[in-house]
Amino acid sequence: MSERREPSLGDPVIDPAIDDPARTALHLATPVRATPRAPRRGTAIVGGVLLALLVAGGIALVHWRGAIGARLVSPAPQNRLVQQAAAALRAGRLTSPDGRGARELYEAAMARDPDDLVAREGLAKVANAALAQAQAAIDGGRFDQAQQDIDLARALSAPVAAVNRVDAALRRKTGGVARIAELLDRAAAAVDAGHLDDGDDSALAILQQAVTLAPDNAVVLERRRALLGRMLDGLGPRLAHDDLDGARQLVDRVAAIDPGDLDLPEARARLADALQRRQQAQAALARRADAALRGGRLDEADALWKQVLATSPDDVRALAGVRAVAEAWVQAGNRHAARMDFAQAQIAFAKARALAPDLASLHAATQRLRALRMQRSGLAHGGHDKGQVAALLAAAEQAIARDELVDPPGDSAYDKLHQAAALAPGDARVLAANHRFIATVVSCIQRGLTDNRLARASACLDALAAMQPTTPSLPLLRTTLAHRWLDYADERIGAGELDVAARAVESARRLLPHDAAVAAMALRIRQARAGH
Repeated sequence: MSERREPSLGDPVIDPAIDDPARTALHLATPVRATPRAPRRGTAIVGGVLLALLVAGGIALVHWRGAIGARLVSPAPQNRLVQQAAAALRAGRLTSPDGRGARELYEAAMARDPDDLVAREGLAKVANAALAQAQAAIDGGRFDQAQQDIDLARALSAPVAAVNRVDAALRRKTGGVARIAELLDRAAAAVDAGHLDDGDDSALAILQQAVTLAPDNAVVLERRRALLGRMLDGLGPRLAHDDLDGARQLVDRVAAIDPGDLDLPEARARLADALQRRQQAQAALARRADAALRGGRLDEADALWKQVLATSPDDVRALAGVRAVAEAWVQAGNRHAARMDFAQAQIAFAKARALAPDLASLHAATQRLRALRMQRSGLAHGGHDKGQVAALLAAAEQAIARDELVDPPGDSAYDKLHQAAALAPGDARVLAANHRFIATVVSCIQRGLTDNRLARASACLDALAAMQPTTPSLPLLRTTLAHRWLDYADERIGAGELDVAARAVESARRLLPHDAAVAAMALRIRQARAGH
């Protein structure tokens, strides 16, 4: 057995595994560790500095990005404050002691971020809204509220010119407050004294002055509304006493002051009901009056028409009915005169004169009665009769030449011919003169219709009816002339001349008392009057 020798430094290093395959494999599979070398000192210092710079730069970048983000996107609390402030502004809640007003919320946002442009613009909007509210409060008479709004706008640095303009308006208004208060006190005293609407010192006149000074003052308008309501309380007593004219005047007065008064519709309805009841009652009276006239009961017809006129003095049908009664009295007087019953004739003519003194037929009948009395007394006889008749006929011819057919009373052609006929009823000259007169009167009627001189045509028609009541053309002439009067009434209604139209209808009714067209036109006039 050989002896192992310790290797010396000069011997080569031989890995024992080389000779051993298993150990060699194991050696090859084990990673070889590099033997560490000591680092250099300068390299370590530079690396540390670079690392510190990178960390510091990263921290600065993070802070820079945070600041930029804060400028571009408001944090959630800031955004909520601005939104709440905008909602308060839209709701008109400009300021509030609890901090929920638009001003307080915008100021809170500004405190969080003085550079928030939205909050700054919001405060400017609050200032403008305060000025608008101040003006509205001035218009509504809420002067204390207006002053508060002006103070708010001034505190928020609203434009000076705008603030001064609204402030001046407030001073002007408040300067009249004392005057308005004085007027309201005077109006209240007038109401207590019962002077509602009876002159310049009445409650209504005083309140109208207050309305002129402050047309939008709620207190003044309410006082006037209450006064108008108290005035309308007088409608009931007027209707109870059948004072429809007074009731209509009262309603019209209130409507003229305040067309929108809430009590007016009911008052108008009550007045309309009363008017309808009166019209129904008057229609019943009119039917009874017409029946009495047809039956020859002239006094009864007269009394019935006067009942209608007592409540409606301008009733067209009643006025025409009275004239129809007067005409009937003239006809009755003529019949009495023909029987030589002069006393009864005189009574009939007197009644006709009391109703319609301007009737042409009445003047003619009176002249004829005088002539008959002369004939009866024997004043006209012998040759003297002939001379007097001749003079009367000559006077009649002269009157015809002057176109004085029915006027003036006593000197007209109609009156002279009546006197001549009374002196010599069968005289051929008188009969011939009467025929000429009738032809002239018919021509007068036709000319009047052509020239639209309806009053002249009516007078000539009256003369024809009195001179020769059996003339065949008389009914047609009456109808034609009556319809012309209705046409004229229609024109005057269209022009708003209701009084003239009423007189035209009255003339038509005198010619055709029971014509439906006449009644319809009279109704139109009543409706037109009610509309006024």
